[in-house]
Amino acid sequence: MGVEDDFELVGFRTFFTEFLRVIYYVRSILAGLFGLITLLGVVMSLLDGLTPWQGVYLAFVSAFTVGYGDITPKTPASKFLAVIILPILGMILTGIMVAAAMKAIERLYRDRLRKF
Repeated sequence: MGVEDDFELVGFRTFFTEFLRVIYYVRSILAGLFGLITLLGVVMSLLDGLTPWQGVYLAFVSAFTVGYGDITPKTPASKFLAVIILPILGMILTGIMVAAAMKAIERLYRDRLRKF
């Protein structure tokens, strides 16, 4: 490994450390979002006659707008959850993760600029 490889590894380590630090600060928000998506999955399983695992799976697939189509909501209430509520929660969750990554990148470049 050359000097440039060591520099890149240190950069990744700084990025990852800062990313985890930001995630740690917002852990209660993330836990709440994951918990709410899971709870809505259980509700969807009761509405549609699915197993709880299938309902939670459907909720996370819907929240992150993947939409495999292997399990689909049947009732109007579960369709509303899958099309409106869960994607909003997924976007919030994704936005927090992107913000954490951007904060980590900002820290990485701020540290690099100080060295020059």
